[in-house]
Amino acid sequence: MSRYRLAIALVLGLLVCAALVIPFVLAINSFDWGVGLLLVAPALVWVLMRIGKKLEDWARNVTGELPPDPDFPDDDDPSPDSSSETKPG
Repeated sequence: MSRYRLAIALVLGLLVCAALVIPFVLAINSFDWGVGLLLVAPALVWVLMRIGKKLEDWARNVTGELPPDPDFPDDDDPSPDSSSETKPG
């Protein structure tokens, strides 16, 4: 199943890239104001990289949550025993 998801993610990534880059390049080439679109190019590349990362995470079943801190394991998941303790006083 993982190979199929990786292949699907790759194909979807290529389709999204082509769907965004081809009209962008044609607009730069066809219109006089298209040169101004070069200022938007870094943002387009950033968006494409974020989409690619999300597709890779989906293909590898990554949840995006950080793993628990090994130094403080009780901070993330309080045990039910700690809540029933009585405080001295």
